[in-house]
Amino acid sequence: MLLTDPTEKSSLTLLEDRYVEGVGFTYRPGGQCRPDASCWAILALEAAGGNSVVTAKAKRSLLDVQRDDGRVCVSPQHPDACWPTALAILAWHADPEYEEPRGKALRFLLNLEQGPDEPDPYVTHDGSIKGWPWIAKTHAWTEPTAYALMALRACACMDHSRTQDAIRLLLDRQLPDGGWNFGNTFVFDRPMRPLPHTTGLSLQALAGLVSKAAVERSIAYLRSQLPNLDTPMSLAWAILGLHAWQEALPQPRERIANVLARQERLGPFDTVSLSLLLLAWHCEAGLVRFLEEMPSRGDK
Repeated sequence: MLLTDPTEKSSLTLLEDRYVEGVGFTYRPGGQCRPDASCWAILALEAAGGNSVVTAKAKRSLLDVQRDDGRVCVSPQHPDACWPTALAILAWHADPEYEEPRGKALRFLLNLEQGPDEPDPYVTHDGSIKGWPWIAKTHAWTEPTAYALMALRACACMDHSRTQDAIRLLLDRQLPDGGWNFGNTFVFDRPMRPLPHTTGLSLQALAGLVSKAAVERSIAYLRSQLPNLDTPMSLAWAILGLHAWQEALPQPRERIANVLARQERLGPFDTVSLSLLLLAWHCEAGLVRFLEEMPSRGDK
């Protein structure tokens, strides 16, 4: 079922219109193209049954920004901002045409580590656990580690030590009362506050890998926040994260439609937010399950 927004163009068409021939998807309408926007748009188009020609072209555009060592950077000017590499692995998932670049990206991801962490008496999380940073050779954080974990899952690397480290890191960064923020737990002996979108993302990445008891406080936190969420990214990740744990939600598509309708007053959402809302609309069992059930292009 396709969703129609208040401008009487479907959100799917709005997304497709942001593709720039031979370059990829713009982060905002009329703005610069970015690999992370292309990756999320590709996933959303595949989940929503979008234009397969646009999807195929967008996948090829990612090849042009992949470096020889396999990394995919957020921009050519920032080669160490290589966190979109994990997203590229997801965008190329289940497509035999991209087995080689996906393999290069995976090797880069497995070899990428955070920078050395000096003991800090003012923070309490375990900086020795290997995760993934936003910027190469810096501290590991929740979001890039969750993206990397989803990519490793998609590549069937469950027995790899880096996969197990990613699980350990996310559990270590879970706040005592539930939820996640960007990656701190305590600072100056004060507990940090969780955020809905990083909580939903972390729950999605961990779904099926740990017991529900290990994350039940985070699920409870996210459920408590859900009635008040009306920003695109927070709502989308909350729905994806809760659906990944088979949590029944009241009228999730109506909630998404209401948020999309706010574009009429606030202006168009960025491509990542729009893509995530479409993924939350169509991936009723979560994003990881969608990827697991995605048929190989070689099967068609």
